[in-house]
Amino acid sequence: MKRYFEGDKRENRIYLMVWVFVFIIGALLVLLQGASRSDVTITWSDVPRIWLRILPYLLLFLLHNYLVAPLLIRRNKPGAYVFAVIVLLAVFAAYMLLSRRGPFPQMRPPMPPDGIPRLEPRGGPAPGPGGPRRAPMPFSPPMLKILMGVLMVVANLGFKFQFRAARNVARVRELEKENLQQRLDTLRYQINPHFFMNTLNNIHALVDLDPDRAKESIVELSRMMRHILYDAGSPTIPLVQEEAFLKHYVALMRLRYPEGVDISLSLPEKDGGAQVPPLIFASFVENAFKHGVSYEVPSFIHISLAQEADSVIFKCTNSVPSTPPRTEEGSGIGLDNTRRRLDLLYGDRYTLHINQPAGSYEVLLTLPARIEIPAAV
Repeated sequence: MKRYFEGDKRENRIYLMVWVFVFIIGALLVLLQGASRSDVTITWSDVPRIWLRILPYLLLFLLHNYLVAPLLIRRNKPGAYVFAVIVLLAVFAAYMLLSRRGPFPQMRPPMPPDGIPRLEPRGGPAPGPGGPRRAPMPFSPPMLKILMGVLMVVANLGFKFQFRAARNVARVRELEKENLQQRLDTLRYQINPHFFMNTLNNIHALVDLDPDRAKESIVELSRMMRHILYDAGSPTIPLVQEEAFLKHYVALMRLRYPEGVDISLSLPEKDGGAQVPPLIFASFVENAFKHGVSYEVPSFIHISLAQEADSVIFKCTNSVPSTPPRTEEGSGIGLDNTRRRLDLLYGDRYTLHINQPAGSYEVLLTLPARIEIPAAV
């Protein structure tokens, strides 16, 4: 039974406010009616009586909202719901037909001056020969009360379907948020080991060629590890932190490659306050060094990062040797995952253009300077 009374708190608060409003309006109508007529006497004792006549509607609502409606809303049993509604409305109609009380308390006319009450004919005073005649009502008072109960049940069911639809939308959004979190975590866990593997391979190549440079590379790697371990777990980081990471990575690569390789890095001079996902540019830069450097022919890698208005513009251009260097199997993991991250985080709000003119490979990535990511991500 407890689960029937476990509803959406917001929905229950709205119902509570509506019924409090109904009881207040009922009391005000009685008091105003008494104040506007001089032939009747209204006292505060009449207010509880009008509340007692509202109680059957409140009881009908509570039974339908918390006991009958869940048969259709939660259990999806339309047959049981229809049967229960018919029984509930039949009991309500029987009560209303047996009860002859009007919607408001019986107004007590004041006592005549002679102290003898006047009895009027049933149905009210007879109109005079030229007096107006009251048009007959299409429904009797009991039938009107039953109709009000039916309309209240229909309205209650409609509101419950609307609230359920709103809860379903919120649930779908929550599931999408959790799915996004899981997919981003998966991509993040794939990128970091892959990136470290290639960086350690670079340092391993320096150990035999230049031990001093290898030591400097280890220092740069430790700085990069700090960025990855402490900053890469956040949904977004300031652009200046990603700039620092690019500086360390380019410095590490300069130690490995000869001076004949043209390596340039252009970064913004001022902090524009942009936010970007961590390591979003790493795979493109890594790919440029992996495929764009040759020891046999002149090579170049030009990297630029800028913030213009509400956009962050990243450009990476590298040479393409006629004979590409041999790469390890699975080297495209980082690039593929970066594309998936961009799709998940930005949707259609980013642009990525990859061009391959003669002898070069160009990547142009434009991101919004601000990104709204769910808190769970």
